[in-house]
Amino acid sequence: MSAMMRSSCLLLGLLVPISGAADKHQPDPDYHKDLPTEPHHSMHQPMDQSRVYWYWGGSTVVAKRQVRLTPATADRQGFLWNDYPLESVNWEVEFDFKVYSKPHFGGDGFGFWILDSSDDPVLKSEPDALSGKLFGLKERFKGMGVVFDTYDNDGDRKNPAIFVLDNRKGERFYGNHDNDYLNDMYKQTPSGYKNPEFSCQAQYRNTNEPVRVLIRFLHKILHVYIDTRDGQGWRVCLAVEFDTDFSNHHMVFSAITGQVADVHEVNSISTRYIDESEQDFDDFLLMHAEGSNRRSGLGQLLWYLLMAGGLALNVICGMEIYKYLDYSSSGINSTLIADNLKAFAWPHTILHFGVSSLLLIVGAWFGLVINLPIVGYKIWAIQKKRLLLDANSVGAEAKIHSGNVLSYPNRMYLMMGVYAVTQIYILMNLSS
Repeated sequence: MSAMMRSSCLLLGLLVPISGAADKHQPDPDYHKDLPTEPHHSMHQPMDQSRVYWYWGGSTVVAKRQVRLTPATADRQGFLWNDYPLESVNWEVEFDFKVYSKPHFGGDGFGFWILDSSDDPVLKSEPDALSGKLFGLKERFKGMGVVFDTYDNDGDRKNPAIFVLDNRKGERFYGNHDNDYLNDMYKQTPSGYKNPEFSCQAQYRNTNEPVRVLIRFLHKILHVYIDTRDGQGWRVCLAVEFDTDFSNHHMVFSAITGQVADVHEVNSISTRYIDESEQDFDDFLLMHAEGSNRRSGLGQLLWYLLMAGGLALNVICGMEIYKYLDYSSSGINSTLIADNLKAFAWPHTILHFGVSSLLLIVGAWFGLVINLPIVGYKIWAIQKKRLLLDANSVGAEAKIHSGNVLSYPNRMYLMMGVYAVTQIYILMNLSS
């Protein structure tokens, strides 16, 4: 078995630097998970225990499991204001939410806002002074917001949409609701970015689990990531750049319903402060990153099929080696050994062709490359009618044909090493 071990170690040596290089440059929205959350900017179940840090109005109800901004009732507006201003220039807010109702279409939408202290509803004479028609917020506000526009007003099938509205001057915001704010979106994408986006679409309605959103403000660039819990994991939504920061501003959630109505719920809020020394994230890399978190449901299924096929390939190759060693140690002649091992030839070959095809389909290039020599050998053996073993093929010193070619047992050890490394590679991709 030493030949198999040597082959495995050699291929593992090739695999480790390749996989490490892929991970080194791949950004991760969960990068700051180890940072402490700021309790006065956060809410976790039971949600009502954190209400001392928040002020709410309109249709908003704070319960143990969620903050419901609006019920599925027409013409409702609700808001949730964080009483404590952000004390850091760089920060990120991760929140879970659900938007749902029985109709196929719903509305109108909700927003996450960063507002100046002058908009503090606690200082106003009317308790619902912050409520309004702009996704549940008044139209005269000072700050900016990430908007989740659910209802498709102009019928161009580009909703639900996510984009940014900017009103740092504090004047009345005159947005065009009828064309879904197409001309009002904040479109200042970061300079030097590849393929920057200032908006995105996401199917966040009627999901089985709450949708995750991460809003990160770092070095005056606002990044928005979303995970709709469809198996793709985090994906880049947008990135826009500002010339000011938003320290000493307040976080606000708001929502509104129109003639069609959705329930808008916030299920958790986690706020973390980020140090100025942190490096900027390259969203372009995340948009093109490989791994299970970037795969569709079909892609994920193919990877699981690949894992099962790889496991079966390791099993059948291991059994073939075991049978060969067992027969050889029993003193059985080469003819009987070959006859007994013929049963493995075609299942082994077909299974390997299937696994190699899946490696090609899912784009697992390292796994495909190390298996191509085996594919080439098997095709050659089929063409030369040498796939099935004979008495001259199974001896320890036997050769498939004249020339310097591996003997049958050493050839099987090498295949087993390749299959083992391929399976490790598949598992590493599934767990990435």
